[in-house]
Amino acid sequence: MKEQRENQGAKAGLYWGCGGVVRRRVPAVILAFGLLLVGCDSTDEGRTSSPSQDGERWYEVVSQGPGLEVSDEVMRRKIEASGQPWKVRDRASGIEMVLVMPGEFLMGSSELEKGRNGDEGPQHRVRLTKAFYMGATEVTQGQWKEVMGSVTGFFRGERKPVDASFNDLQEFLGQVNGGLPVGLESMRLPTEAEWEYAARSGTKGAFSFAGPIGHDVLNFNDGDVESAVVVDGKLEVEWITPPAAECRMTTAVAGSLPPNAWGLHEMHGNLAEWTADKYLSDGYAGRGALTVDPIQQATGEDLRTLRGGDWYKGAKNSRSAVRDAGGPHTRSNRIGFRVARTL
Repeated sequence: MKEQRENQGAKAGLYWGCGGVVRRRVPAVILAFGLLLVGCDSTDEGRTSSPSQDGERWYEVVSQGPGLEVSDEVMRRKIEASGQPWKVRDRASGIEMVLVMPGEFLMGSSELEKGRNGDEGPQHRVRLTKAFYMGATEVTQGQWKEVMGSVTGFFRGERKPVDASFNDLQEFLGQVNGGLPVGLESMRLPTEAEWEYAARSGTKGAFSFAGPIGHDVLNFNDGDVESAVVVDGKLEVEWITPPAAECRMTTAVAGSLPPNAWGLHEMHGNLAEWTADKYLSDGYAGRGALTVDPIQQATGEDLRTLRGGDWYKGAKNSRSAVRDAGGPHTRSNRIGFRVARTL
């Protein structure tokens, strides 16, 4: 059972830090493989102030109308009818965000879906009533540096996604929102429902794309790992069955994989992404025929829900409905985030 696997992973007691293997009891955290690979930080001097906002708008327009990435005609028409710009760039961080219009969808997975876990059901209809902007990609190390003045990430690169704990990213959001004029909506994490709605982009299957699952559309691991350790800051893997030659075993550059039908990149695989919701294995229980704007409020040390799978896991763990979780202090090179903002 999934909970049993999760508890076994939490008891593994292994953290990989900057200076080698540190053995201690891991705080409550749920990850499918129980492997936490922690990155290192270095701080740049000279950047200590909060980013400021210029004028009344938090963004600059990148594209008024939907780009060719938006292949879903229903969403395209909704965006055009709204009169709002489709793609914008946040002035404080440089993050590009795309407009997602409200609607309804089936949340969770069918009992017939291959690879399904028990916490993905029961499948139920959800209505989101507010439009929101969603990060076109996961937050990158370059964007993190722009806001925080520091470099962070296990797999380094300005355009590589940043890995961060839930608590780390709260500091990031605080910096971005610190200079916002009164009355503007703050940058935040998407709710779990918003995340799945955006990931599905109008689809109902296991993935938002059709056709074969390959490394050209999804960053995942198709090998069978014997062991994985970090030596001198590098990941070293012993394989039972090696992966395909195209398997990256690292994060992909943000925006390098094809977008879904709403213009969002790397929603499947690459990094697991934090959401605003508390994780409950039976979180969908009790929801009726239609649930409006659901969120599981989280506080303190509550487990937070992770979505999307990551580069280390198999493809089935990157399905639209897959749920995972981690404690707010959990930091791993398999966990990142993307941001949202209510219109």
